[in-house]
Amino acid sequence: MAERRHDLYLLTPGPLTVSPEVKAEMLRDRSPGAAEHVGITAEIRRYLLEICNGTDTHECIPVQGSATFAIEAGYHTLVPKDGKLLVIQNGWYGIRLREVAEAIRMNVAVLELPMLPLPTAADVEAAIDADPAITHIVMCHVDTGTGVLNPVAEIAEVAKRRGRRLMIDAVAAFGGFDLDVAALDLEAVFISPNKCLESVPGLGIAIVKRSSLEAAEGRSPSGVLDLHAQWKFFQEKGWWRTTPPTHVVAALGKAIERHKREGGCAPRLARYTRNWRRLVDGMRQRGFRTLLPDDVAAPIIATFMDPTDPNYSFPKFYAAMEKRGLVIFAGRLTAAGTFRIGCMGDIVESDITFVLETIDEALAEIGVSPTAPDPEKKGGAIAA
Repeated sequence: MAERRHDLYLLTPGPLTVSPEVKAEMLRDRSPGAAEHVGITAEIRRYLLEICNGTDTHECIPVQGSATFAIEAGYHTLVPKDGKLLVIQNGWYGIRLREVAEAIRMNVAVLELPMLPLPTAADVEAAIDADPAITHIVMCHVDTGTGVLNPVAEIAEVAKRRGRRLMIDAVAAFGGFDLDVAALDLEAVFISPNKCLESVPGLGIAIVKRSSLEAAEGRSPSGVLDLHAQWKFFQEKGWWRTTPPTHVVAALGKAIERHKREGGCAPRLARYTRNWRRLVDGMRQRGFRTLLPDDVAAPIIATFMDPTDPNYSFPKFYAAMEKRGLVIFAGRLTAAGTFRIGCMGDIVESDITFVLETIDEALAEIGVSPTAPDPEKKGGAIAA
C-alpha cells in the first residue's frame, strides 16, 4: 500500500489537510500589538496583493471570522443603499452569495442559471438590460459545491464595458488560480486562508479597489463588518482594530512562506492538477462517473456520481472512510446523488494513490463492487 503521510486526510472543500509546519506555528502565543504579530499581518497583506497584481490599485483587509464574514463586510462597505446587486447563481455558493445579501436586506437581483453551460457575457448583458438599476455584480470563481470553474474574465469584461462593479468570491480559488485584479478592474475579491493558501480557518480576507474603499467611509451600518474602518486602522496603527485570532494569523503567515517556496500560484495549481488527474483517472478506472466533464472542472475538487450498487449508501461509505482517517464530503443540493473528494492542501500524487487504495478497502467493507469502466461515460453534467 502507498505511504500514509498524514494521520488524518481532510479531502474536503476546506478546511483541508494542513502541513505540520503550519500547525506547529499555532503552538506559540503572540501579543496582537507586538512587533512580530504586526509584521506577520503586514506581510500577509503585502503578499496577497502581490500575487493578484493589486499592489498599486487595491488594498488587502483581513477580518475576524470565516470568508463569509468578509463577503458580508464587502456588501456592507461597497454597495450603497441606492445600489443594486446582481448575484450570478449557478451553484451552491451562488446561493450562499444571494442568501447573505438577502439577509442584510440588500436590493438584490438574481441571475439564476443551471450548473452548465457556464455563465456567458450574453447572460449578464441580458440581466443588465432587463434591470438597469444594477450597479454591482457578484459571482463565485470556483464553486466547490460542484467543482465548476466559472469564466471570471468574460464576466469582468462585460462589467467593465457596462460600468458595473464586479466582486468575486474567490474563496476556493485564490492562491491557486491566477487572478489579476488590476487588469480585470475588480471591485473586490473575497478570500479564505483554508483553501489554496493551505492554512486554517478563522479569517476572512477582502481585496478591495482602493478608490472604492476610500469612497466608502461611514457607509457600513455594521460596527465590526466595516472594511473601510478596518483598513483605516491598519493604515494608522499597523495592528488590528479589535482582537485578532493571533494563532490563525500566525498560521497563515507560515502558509504564505510555504506558498512562496513552492513558487506561487502556478506551481501550486500544477500540483493540484496532478492530484486531480490521478484521482479522476483512478476513480473512472473503478467505474465511477464524474459529475462534470473535464474541460469545465476546477482541478481542486472532484465530484463523483453515487454508485448504483444497492449496497451503497453515502453514510456507510463515509463511515468506512472516516474510520480509516479519511474525510470526504457529500454532494450539495445543487448536485444531489454525488460525493466530493478534494485535491487541495498538503497533498501530493502519492497521497492520492493511498486515497484510492483506501477507497477500495472501504467499498469492499460495505459490499460494493467496482464496475468496469465505461469509456463512453467519463463525465456528464446534470442540471442544477
